[in-house]
Amino acid sequence: HSFMIVFRVLCGEWIESMWDCMLVGDVSCIPFFLATVVIGNLVVLNLFLALL
Repeated sequence: HSFMIVFRVLCGEWIESMWDCMLVGDVSCIPFFLATVVIGNLVVLNLFLALL
């Protein structure tokens, strides 16, 4: 389940998952989603640049 959440975050559909998490865990989900977006985008960018 966690891999699917990370995949959805990297695809840009993270807002629905964040709202579901905030219903359960209050605002403690925001740092997780921000870190996942930032680190995930850096990894994808690094993989793209490695192909060039």
